[in-house]
This record gives sequence, C-alpha cells and structure tokens, in this order.
Amino acid sequence: MKIENNILKHYLRNVYFITGTAYAGKSTTVKMLSEKFGMIFCGENYHGAISDIVATPELQPDICYLKTLTDWKV
Repeated sequence: MKIENNILKHYLRNVYFITGTAYAGKSTTVKMLSEKFGMIFCGENYHGAISDIVATPELQPDICYLKTLTDWKV
C-alpha cells in the first residue's frame, strides 16, 4: 500500500514517539503524559484484543503464534 506523505503527515501530526532502552520508564512516562494532557496511551499491544479476533494464522502467523503453539519448544 502506498500512502502519500501529505496524508501521513496529516494523520500523524499529533503523534509522539517515546523511545529508550528496556526499563528506562517509557511506559510510565507515556502513561503520565497521556493522563495529564488527555491523550490516548497506545502502549504495547494496543488494539491487541481486536487483532486477536480478526487475525488468522494463515495470513498473520506472527500475530497468531499463541493460537498455533503446540508446546514450549515451538
């Protein structure tokens, strides 16, 4: 899918990305900022419940790996 830059810039104009190493406090910082400024906290696995229902192992194997897991070795 090709999406032109002007469309992306429009929809991402109020999106902020917080990065850092493991256990640096990214999730805590984002949660606090979202509460303070009335923003949406899109944390890890945001919308995961929807993708768990819609995704199929044939088309999205990486999302469905827990559905197809047979034992701890796989």
